[in-house]
Formats: sequence, C-alpha cells, structure tokens
Amino acid sequence: MKTFGITLCTLLAMAIALPVMAVPTGTVYGNGGQTTGKLRWMNSAKKYVVTNEKGMSIEYEADDVDRVDVDRPKELDAAIKKVKAGGAASAVASLEAIAKEYAHLTYDREATQWLAEAYLAQGNAAKAVSACETIIRSDAEAAYMGPMATAYWKALTKDGKASKLGLLLDKAIASGDKTAAATALVARGNAAMERGSNRANCEEALRDGYLRVILLYAEAGSDTYAEALYMGAKAFDGMGQGNRANKLREELKANCPSSDWARK
Repeated sequence: MKTFGITLCTLLAMAIALPVMAVPTGTVYGNGGQTTGKLRWMNSAKKYVVTNEKGMSIEYEADDVDRVDVDRPKELDAAIKKVKAGGAASAVASLEAIAKEYAHLTYDREATQWLAEAYLAQGNAAKAVSACETIIRSDAEAAYMGPMATAYWKALTKDGKASKLGLLLDKAIASGDKTAAATALVARGNAAMERGSNRANCEEALRDGYLRVILLYAEAGSDTYAEALYMGAKAFDGMGQGNRANKLREELKANCPSSDWARK
C-alpha cells in the first residue's frame, strides 16, 4: 500500500506539472463550404479533420482547402511573455505542447520561434536548431522567410553551422522580400560579430550587414533597422571609432525611440 501511495502521488504530481492545452479550434474553408470546430491535421494522409459541435468529423484533403482560420491558443501569449521577461525555463513546456498540438495549424511556427528563443536563452542551440527543423522539413521556405527564420539563424550561429547559415541568408537576401533581406543582413553582421569583436570581424559586420540595412532599409520604428543601428555602433566601438558609433546611437534614439534597442 505504501508503494502504491507513493506511485499515485508521483503520477498526480506529474499530471499537475504538465501544461493543460486547449484543443485546436477554428474553421476550414474548402469544397465550396466551411466547417467550424475542433481541428486536427493528419500528416500521413495530408488531411484536415474538423469535428463540429454535433460530434461529426469531416475530412478535407489538403489540396481541396482554400484556407484554414485557426483560433489563437490562449496559452501562447503568456509563454511568449515569459521568454521575453527572462523566464525561458518556465515557458518551454507550454511552447513544446503548442508546437506539437498545432502542427500544420498556423501557430506551430510562432510557438517554435519562441521555443527556439527559449532554448537559446538556456544555452541549448542544438535543441533550438532541431525545433525549427521540425517545421522546415515540411516547408523549406520557413528556413529563410518569416519570423521563425530569424530564430533559426540565431540557433545556427550559436551552433556553429556557418555554411548552412550563409546559404540561407543568401536565399533571404535574394528573395525580393524587403523584410527578409533586411533581417538576413543583420543576421550576417551578427554572425561576424559572434566570431569576436576584433577589427576584421567588425569591418565585415558593418560592410556586409549593418551598414547595408542602415543605407538601404532605413525605416523609422523598424526593429531590424534599430538592431542594425545598435549593433553597428558596437562594431564601430570595436574598431575604435567612437564618433561614428555615437552618431549611430543618436540616430537610433531619434528614429526608433520606442525600440528595445534604444533602451539598451
């Protein structure tokens, strides 16, 4: 009885510790109609299954679906807030659960983006890379386009995957997407600075990254522009050019006053 009691207590403790996730819900549009209810993606069959309020399950072949509107998981914003506030460890379980439960249902990407950031905050770049590549296996473009790509690039940088990173940054810059190109240029500068703040690395970061963003993609209020100004100033400091560094800091405060980069 004593052993049983200990086991039962252990199971109860584990159940309490695990995050309780809401079932994905939303609306699938296709086949000339729409169905709202609980959502599930069947990866092997490439189908969406929607269970309506009457308990009827309706299947939609992926090729027959016009769009899927998924309700945002209520746990996601709280988990993101924890990561931003430095509480990555307490957010990991929820983000892992959302990424799994919402596979192919919109919010798996955002959850994975912040899961990667949480892993990076814990010093685990390999797990961050692996998390992102779960998404990338079914959508190669996610490796160089969209917000998750930025987290993936950070993870590749920290994990020493320079050659893979370089190829993806080239794709983003050549994509024709202004946001992707600017973000990739900043990532290229960051990768150079990650190797150390000697003069050669600082010059490379400015030439191939930050200054290109500042000159070609200057957009007041843009977080990418703000990061380029902040990191560009650090690079000029590394080169012993304090005056040029201060000019970039003045530009940062003037053009991006509400940015987190301006408050650092």
